[in-house]
Amino acid sequence: MEPIRMSPCRLCVITFDWYPSEPRVHRLSETAVTAGHQVDVICLLQPGEPSFETRNGVNIYRLPASRHYAGSVPELLLSWLRFLLLATIKATSLHHKHRYELVHVHNIPDFLVFSALFPRFSGAKVILDVQDVTPELMTIKATGYRRALLRRLAIWQERLSTAFADHVVTVGWPFEELLLQRGVPSKKITIILNSAYPPLFPAAQRPPLPGSDVAEEEQTFILMYHGTVVERYGLDTALRAVALALPSIPRLHFKIRGAANPQYSVFLQKLVSELGISEHITFIEPTPYLDTIVDFIVHGDVGIIPYRNDTFADLVLPTKAYEFAWMQRPMIASNTRAMRSMFRAESVAFCDPSKPESFAEAIIDLYRHPEKRASMIMHASQDYEPYRWERMAERYEQLLMQLSGRQQMTAVEQPSLASRDVMT
Repeated sequence: MEPIRMSPCRLCVITFDWYPSEPRVHRLSETAVTAGHQVDVICLLQPGEPSFETRNGVNIYRLPASRHYAGSVPELLLSWLRFLLLATIKATSLHHKHRYELVHVHNIPDFLVFSALFPRFSGAKVILDVQDVTPELMTIKATGYRRALLRRLAIWQERLSTAFADHVVTVGWPFEELLLQRGVPSKKITIILNSAYPPLFPAAQRPPLPGSDVAEEEQTFILMYHGTVVERYGLDTALRAVALALPSIPRLHFKIRGAANPQYSVFLQKLVSELGISEHITFIEPTPYLDTIVDFIVHGDVGIIPYRNDTFADLVLPTKAYEFAWMQRPMIASNTRAMRSMFRAESVAFCDPSKPESFAEAIIDLYRHPEKRASMIMHASQDYEPYRWERMAERYEQLLMQLSGRQQMTAVEQPSLASRDVMT
């Protein structure tokens, strides 16, 4: 698909994350550059990275703030507030120089959108990108009496933030439904899925479909997971499933690639030892280079998404699911509402997220039936086809044109919520 051509627009992107390792910010920013826009990204600074660089046409301004996967809620809030202050100062300074027309702010936190205060009052249009719904996330992070209080505060700041923004972008239908319920007008919301980004996931690198023969005894059968390693994503369930499946698949190997919550990582390492499966598990540290993910995926046999069925994970459409579907790898996944909204039962081996034996049965079944893996791949590809990145990029480019005044503001074409009933 040829990108939409337009006169250049000056766009500032703000994220409490690293760039280019944050996939959504990376692909949207490069999409805007490809369409001819001038893009500046304000993000976190990692050790060893330059505070400024230009990569693939994107100007990257990194700020000395930290993001931790562990810590208390007050510590998390303080880190958000520190970055809000730094990002506000930087965005204001850059706006004086470049006079941005658009500022695209990615949550979490939602209130990071107020870092665009000066550009907003100077005429720039502001997009709030809701990658995660903060009230539901805070609900699972807090316990006891604090849970209800944090949820109320999270809803309050979300409402202020979405009201301040000129437009809200979100990552899927479950999140859209919540935003609608909390008062965001439907005409103010655009869905842009975290579809697989073809420059990072070339179709030419797809492995061949599984053959018709049962896997050979001496052949290693690789189960894979990539992404954040935290408790709500259920890696302990997957490890227990591997232990249960090993008697049937002696050469089963599970590779886990991703940044981990330190406490949960220690727990997983201890669990691996207790289960006696150390020789069958590999933990791989992530790198800031996203192009290494495709090599990880194409050398695996089956992807696993063992998310817990809590109020947050039930709403998440995992980016890795799109990447598995695009790169033609079969999937085993928790039977969540979000996953069922995207894929049919013929496309994914759905499992009970609370039962390791359910995942173990799926692993064994797919190992023994390569023809089933091939069939699932084809069905998942069909399910994913309407939501390929080329279509999401076109949707984003259209939104930028409209908000910047280069095109009359109309509803951006997208599937309606009603069309995304849970698949059966």
